[in-house]
Amino acid sequence: MILLILLGIVLIGLLCTLAYTLATFALPFMLGLTAARFAYTTGAGLIGAGFVGLVAGVAAFGVLALLFATLRSPVLRCIIMLVFVVPSAIAGYFLVH
Repeated sequence: MILLILLGIVLIGLLCTLAYTLATFALPFMLGLTAARFAYTTGAGLIGAGFVGLVAGVAAFGVLALLFATLRSPVLRCIIMLVFVVPSAIAGYFLVH
């Protein structure tokens, strides 16, 4: 019985870690998914749409990370941080709910 309780605690910790990791990348994932859906509806095909979505997600993450690293103004860095945090908070809320 104690073993099952400990296993449950470990699994909850692993799921929380997974949720935190996935919520961190919620914005680039959603941007990539939106770009892939748009490319698919305009006739790019399944493979082409997947490639477009992957490139869009990586580009979004790279641009936002680069802006956060190079900007010196605290207000602009806070805005970039909020762009990442708001979709992550929404994704985390719905994951737990």
